[in-house]
Amino acid sequence: MKSAYHSYRLDFLLFIKTWGVGFLAAGFSFFLLYLSQPPGDFPEAAYFFVLPFLIWFYYKPKKTVVICSVTLGGFLYHVLLIGWMRHVSFPGMALSSIILTFYNLPWFFVAYRWINSVLNSRFSIRLLSISGLSSLWVLIEWARSLFSLGFPWCPLSVTQWERPAILQLVPYFGGWIVSFFLIFFNLCLASYLHHLLVRRRSGSSSSYFSSLCPEFYVCMCFFLVMLSPLFLKSTAANIHDKAKIRIGICQPYLKNKWSPENISDHKNTLIKQTTILASLSPDLIVWPEASTPYPVNLDRLWIEKLSQDIEIPILAGAIIREEELSYNAVVMIDPSSGLVEEWYAKQILVPFGEYVPLPFSLIPGVTRMVGPVGSFTSGQGFHSFKASGDDNRSFNIFSLVCYEDIFPGLARKIQADSHAFVFVTTNDAWFGEEGCAEQHAAHSVIRALECGMPILRCGNSGWSGWISEKGAVREYLVNEEDSVYFQGASVVELQVGKRLKTVYSEKGDYFIALCLIFVILSAITFRINNKQSVRKS
Repeated sequence: MKSAYHSYRLDFLLFIKTWGVGFLAAGFSFFLLYLSQPPGDFPEAAYFFVLPFLIWFYYKPKKTVVICSVTLGGFLYHVLLIGWMRHVSFPGMALSSIILTFYNLPWFFVAYRWINSVLNSRFSIRLLSISGLSSLWVLIEWARSLFSLGFPWCPLSVTQWERPAILQLVPYFGGWIVSFFLIFFNLCLASYLHHLLVRRRSGSSSSYFSSLCPEFYVCMCFFLVMLSPLFLKSTAANIHDKAKIRIGICQPYLKNKWSPENISDHKNTLIKQTTILASLSPDLIVWPEASTPYPVNLDRLWIEKLSQDIEIPILAGAIIREEELSYNAVVMIDPSSGLVEEWYAKQILVPFGEYVPLPFSLIPGVTRMVGPVGSFTSGQGFHSFKASGDDNRSFNIFSLVCYEDIFPGLARKIQADSHAFVFVTTNDAWFGEEGCAEQHAAHSVIRALECGMPILRCGNSGWSGWISEKGAVREYLVNEEDSVYFQGASVVELQVGKRLKTVYSEKGDYFIALCLIFVILSAITFRINNKQSVRKS
């Protein structure tokens, strides 16, 4: 009996050492990453969230344990991050979490392979590997935005949405540079700790320079470069060159919008909020995505009368139906001419929400699994709406609907030279009050910097306000409890100057090409370094 108990105890201890430590390291790393994402108040955790993983990798765990730990930890992380999707479809939330987990899995596997191989190599090899792993993370984030099932939600860069100082290079490289820097910082920090605890003590040289860790100084220089635009003379337009436009934001918090019993109440809510806003004399009033209960071109009289009565134009998210086609659109209602004929149609539709992509549309009963699915047609290109502000200054307004602002490749296609801003209209009321609105708004901060234009947001239930072209949140709607989730309305005053031409908006994703080069060079170096190590042994 004693021998059997001793055997079971050894097996249990071995299990804890083999699997328990792995699950603990993965859980801690992903928990730190979750804390850094909005609406969390700990964005600094993004600077060291990979550290538990890297320390664990140093002890050379089994490959199977690494894959299982990363998969389980990544899945639980994404369930916490996008758990609000369950309000629409629990299977859809689970499937999305699985897909996002498998996107990130290759990075951790490559890091596991490379870490111990380069830790004791010379500085140039270590730095190249750090750059390669940082680049690989960026390439994976970029790949998430390419396909119909791509969902580039909450890349690492958005963790810093309330820290504009670290976002200063976004206009030059896109949000990718922030993700690159954060992973670079994590890896340099790990190398610095290894240098202090292992490499310096085991080194044969006792010179002063051998006690230094070059990665630490490179990382600090990189950090200063990220902040450098703050210290350079600004070439942006002076505040006096900016024109102002007062915009009334309706945040009606409409639920079950298309239920017949709610239609009358929802119309009354929109009319009431708009009338109250009109008393504050805004230049323009905006409504959230798909706010009208019926297709606006088939039920236009009431909204045209409303705009005529208040003598203020309304820019509204609405459904347009033409023959057999439906569009998730943004329309302008003018007090004098009514519904303007030209409108913007959403270009990137939500898979399994607004359409079912191939080959899934061939699967019987797929719509019952993922929840309610619409049948929409995507739009082609942007449309510029016109509005007048102070001194009758004309503004160009470009629209993005729903989650289109999470795609950097779409937003940078907007062509504008004069005073212009982007209007993001969305309906996050589908997803409760668990962080979706804040996570969504964080993407708009990055888009504002990339496009060099202010962004105005109008949500059905939460995070309505505006963001400057410098990525600073200027005004947003909150209630007495300091929550963004409520029914209300307010007027904000946008300050819009001439568009800041950014390198990213003109050159595109050239940084992605640089990252690909770094990954290829790092992979070649890893292979050569491994062969040399085998020969020496």
